[in-house]
Amino acid sequence: MNNADRAAKLILGNRQDDYGNPRHSLEGIAMMWTGLLNEKLKPGETVRASDVALLMTALKLRREMASHKIDNLVDAHGYILLNEWLWSGIPPITEAQSAGVTTPATT
Repeated sequence: MNNADRAAKLILGNRQDDYGNPRHSLEGIAMMWTGLLNEKLKPGETVRASDVALLMTALKLRREMASHKIDNLVDAHGYILLNEWLWSGIPPITEAQSAGVTTPATT
């Protein structure tokens, strides 16, 4: 299984079970960041859920530059997949799902 598949499996399984709907989670974080950055943002400007996903991707890539860990790469893939999901409205699927293979994460 590649890192993108690992990330998709986490997004659609464990992480969603632990933290709830990813869109709602990222939107909540965006609202908090908007409040924290209020003095730096232009009037009426807000942080979007997609901004959160991209900034979290950057955080994971920076960590990977400092010290290689598979977790950094899996999480970076995950945040990119979440950003795509936010824009497209289509949840990610794993390679196994696209091939029609039933796995515990797809049942």
